[in-house]
Amino acid sequence: MKVSFLVSLFMLSSVQATLWGQDLITLDSLRLQLAKAPLAEKSSLYEQLAWEYRKSQPDSTIFYSDQSINLITREGLDRNIAKALNFKGVGFHYKGDNVKAFELFTSARDEALEHSDSLQYAHSVNNLGRIHLNQGDFFKAYGHYYKALAAFKKVGDIEGVAYAYKSLSELYQSQNNLSKALEMSQKTLKIRSKVGDIDGQISILVELATIYELMENYNRAFDYYLQAKMKAESIDDAIGIARINLGISQLYSVQGMNEEALSYADRALNTAATSGNENLTNQVRLQLAKALLSNGELTKAKNYLSKVVAKTAITRELPIEMDAYYYLSEISKQLGDLRDSYENFIMYTRLKEALVNAEAARRIERYEGRLEIEKKERENELLRANEAKNQALIERQRFQNIALIAVIVVIGVLLVSAWYIGSKRKQVNLKLQVKNRQIAAQAEEINSQNEQINVQNQSLQKRNRQLADLNNEKDTLMSIVAHDLKSPFNRVSAIAELFNITNLTEEQRTYVGLLRQICENGVGLIQDLLDVNAFEDQSRKLHKVKINLMDLFTNEVRAFYTEAQAKGLDVQIDVSELLYIHTDSSYLKRILDNLLSNAIKFSTAGKKVVLSAVEEEESILIRIKDEGPGFSDLDKTQLFKKFTTLSAQPTGGESSNGLGLAIVKKLIDIMGGEIILMSEQGKGSEFILRFPITNVAPVSAGSQ
Repeated sequence: MKVSFLVSLFMLSSVQATLWGQDLITLDSLRLQLAKAPLAEKSSLYEQLAWEYRKSQPDSTIFYSDQSINLITREGLDRNIAKALNFKGVGFHYKGDNVKAFELFTSARDEALEHSDSLQYAHSVNNLGRIHLNQGDFFKAYGHYYKALAAFKKVGDIEGVAYAYKSLSELYQSQNNLSKALEMSQKTLKIRSKVGDIDGQISILVELATIYELMENYNRAFDYYLQAKMKAESIDDAIGIARINLGISQLYSVQGMNEEALSYADRALNTAATSGNENLTNQVRLQLAKALLSNGELTKAKNYLSKVVAKTAITRELPIEMDAYYYLSEISKQLGDLRDSYENFIMYTRLKEALVNAEAARRIERYEGRLEIEKKERENELLRANEAKNQALIERQRFQNIALIAVIVVIGVLLVSAWYIGSKRKQVNLKLQVKNRQIAAQAEEINSQNEQINVQNQSLQKRNRQLADLNNEKDTLMSIVAHDLKSPFNRVSAIAELFNITNLTEEQRTYVGLLRQICENGVGLIQDLLDVNAFEDQSRKLHKVKINLMDLFTNEVRAFYTEAQAKGLDVQIDVSELLYIHTDSSYLKRILDNLLSNAIKFSTAGKKVVLSAVEEEESILIRIKDEGPGFSDLDKTQLFKKFTTLSAQPTGGESSNGLGLAIVKKLIDIMGGEIILMSEQGKGSEFILRFPITNVAPVSAGSQ
């Protein structure tokens, strides 16, 4: 049953090949290119011609493939030979010589493997699957198709993938596994639609319609026939349109819809009759006769059948001729002409017997071919095994020869090395004696230098103690001077405040204001000096507490509100109310005081200062961003040095002693954090303070 189904499928493929006809324009173009092409391109053109002739003239396919093979061999381009062998195998396959085709596809596969030609390996394996399918060896066909599919996917050839899916569809149809056949055909259609292969889309759409018809899903079958027809009409494929109309007519006949069947059969005949394709025309006439017979129009049906018999008697299309005699016999019976009915039935039985005999002969031929192919496979396996065995022997002998040569070389090297080492050892011993005498002299000199170094170390230790005492005296003196200086500044500031409540002129008030500002700047400088001195004292330990950053930022902005308002600045806060940090609050406040004060001091009216914080990558980041003048590249190299004057100047006449950023850097280091400056001159600045997340206090359920 399965073999019979396969024969029918193969016959259908042959009929389709005839129906689609030959692309004469393409053939003429290829011949013209071949006449003008350089030698390096001729091989590819020969192969394209071979492919175009495969269905109508397989002998021409074999001829052009041989031309390509001869050219490749002559030019020493063996790495390209697999493709030509595949094309030649296709020629023998269409000619019906499956044994020869099998030999060529096997050779193509072996050449592709030898030259790492993955694409041609995929094609040759797929072609071998087709040979096994035609011989009825479905298991081997299945294995080869899936190997081809995997190889096409690996090289990224989506058209090859579609080709493998279509081969699998035909295999599943031969096994009457229509659901899997449908799945493979739909995958083929999807790929061919993606790459824009119109001819390929028409072919697979018709195949899908056929599968749905076999599944008795006539509506879906009709849908796919219509899609195929629209595609064929878009490229003016008259023969294709006729074939599709014939299929639709047969579909309607199966459903007993005779009027529709007649309509589409008429359309098919109008195209087929002018095409010169007698096989297609006879199929359409037979379908018209069947539809007319079902509709009761016996005379018209008989006329069409008579034409079919007359034509097929010449072309020897036995299946069509046999069906025509069968329906002529039925018509004569219904018309009451029993003698004519009997004669037609006799012709029908003779043709049927001839077809059965031909089918039996084909089965025998196919079985013999399968045995021959299996024999070839065994011979190839034995040949490969012998080659592998011989190669192993050659490799073993080669290894033994190499090992022997290596042993001889090693012995020679050892002998030469022994002689060389002996002579060198004598020279080395002499040099060592000289070197030992030099080392002894150097040792004496080193001992003398060590004694001098010890004396110098003692002197340095005494000097270091003196420097430490001087440094302590300096710190003590700085503290005394700073404290003593604060009192006069504070008294002068108080007197200036008293002047403000007396009747002063506007000019006098200006001078008093300047006096107060000088006092405040002096006190600020003294406080910074004291702070720098205090922070360098490592005896003070951090006093860590849990700090709500929203509260801290709010207090900072409130403290600088008057200064910001006086300069027309907008100070903003951007922080979550539930963000906490666990650190020394006085140090963190001093850092923010200095950075926020600088941001306000160096910004012009109408600008914005933003104080923000966020948790990021196991750290708390605090940002102070302004729209001031920014820092130059030179500024960045001196940023945290004491008493350094940078390029930017305060915009409101404020003073700058060059200690603020030095204090910030010192405190950040003490707290185990990091300070980063993001700035471009003329475009503002952003200081980023990074504290490790381990400093962040966990938020309890009640902390809001």
